[in-house]
Amino acid sequence: MTTIFKSAGMAASALLLVLPVLSAEDKLELNDGSVLSGKVLSIFGNDKVVLDSNLSEEPIHLRTQSLSSINFRKDTENPNKAPQLLHLVNGDVLPGTLQNLDSKEVSFLTGYANELTIPRNYVRSIDFGVTPQKLVYSGPKPITEWSDNDDWEWENGSLTCNTSGTIAAEGVLPRQFILRFRLEWENDPNFRIYFCDDFLKRTGNADRYYFEVNSMGSQLKRQTTMGGRRWHTLAQSHQKPREYPSRAIDVELRVNRDSRQIYLYLNSEKIQRTPDPIDSFPTGTGIMLQSQAGGDLKNIVSDLEIYEWDAVTELRRDEGHEDPETDGLVDVEGQHLSGSALQLQQGAQGDQIIFESRFNKQPLEVQTSRISSLYFKDSPQAPAGQAPVELSLTGGGSLQCASLDMKDSTIVATHPLLGQLTLDRSTLKRLAIGASEKNGS
Repeated sequence: MTTIFKSAGMAASALLLVLPVLSAEDKLELNDGSVLSGKVLSIFGNDKVVLDSNLSEEPIHLRTQSLSSINFRKDTENPNKAPQLLHLVNGDVLPGTLQNLDSKEVSFLTGYANELTIPRNYVRSIDFGVTPQKLVYSGPKPITEWSDNDDWEWENGSLTCNTSGTIAAEGVLPRQFILRFRLEWENDPNFRIYFCDDFLKRTGNADRYYFEVNSMGSQLKRQTTMGGRRWHTLAQSHQKPREYPSRAIDVELRVNRDSRQIYLYLNSEKIQRTPDPIDSFPTGTGIMLQSQAGGDLKNIVSDLEIYEWDAVTELRRDEGHEDPETDGLVDVEGQHLSGSALQLQQGAQGDQIIFESRFNKQPLEVQTSRISSLYFKDSPQAPAGQAPVELSLTGGGSLQCASLDMKDSTIVATHPLLGQLTLDRSTLKRLAIGASEKNGS
């Protein structure tokens, strides 16, 4: 293939940056930062993607290597609310329900690919009692829902600003919360988001935090009215905006005010967990977006979500299991056991894990409703292989696949540990294409 567009012609390229992106459509991000919208009709492995777009009367054929990612339109009709999360040794995550466990295999029922039988040594852990975090804000809302707007605009479900300006929302943050958003930019970003903030002004003394992205990277800071220092750097990333080929970054901030801990994630990767260095934790419930753009710069904020966060359960799971030679069980009260998880057994009160520990004469029968996490001992190296196609799935799932084909509503993916998987299109939120796929290897 000698051209990116097989049917639409080069006129399509000129229109990419001026057409609005509709939330009801799939959004394709190209390696050069351009964006196409429409409906993905099919995907043929590392060969091509076929898109139905208003740019052309005929479907547009794109080389897979020309794409950075595909964001699929939202489908909220059948949300995945699985009670458990299975973590594979390669870092992938599957929501579902444990069906069987023995010395060799784990059977796990998913809403993606029905029941999977997985070699036990491919499984790192299973989280039990997973409840969806309560969504308290989904936006961004139109301008009328914000306060103190200074030069921000609302376009097709996103907030945009190509100059210096702020916009605020009051009373949107619970005590424990997860704040997520997507930041996109033209040329370079220069953006801050203030949170835990009741002051909601650009300058002046306040107790609050801000996260900043500019041409040098990103950082999380604490502003305080106490002591001699007004600002404390809590976390930072030196990855520069030009290193993000899609000119976008997904930001997640988790705040536990009780333990004074803040977590920073960029593109789903945990950057740092950091304590607040100031004894008095900010109590504010507002957020403020600040654009410091100018010239040919533009900041674009979309997919802004705020959740109430069950921080206690999450922290217990984050503690993990330190002994690689044994299985580990953490109950809902934070107690740890080391030993061996023998099997899953049905009981009068529900499913039980039969867990053998050297501290008990008889194996323990632990109700799965009492388990926070079950960890499996480290195993010999699992099969490796290139998996350049990263899938983000509904319900918190993620998979790294070697290849993917899609036609109509059916996806067939090849996974290095699970083999061939057949998935429904409605489970797919985002597809990102790694460097090896773009290079055709």
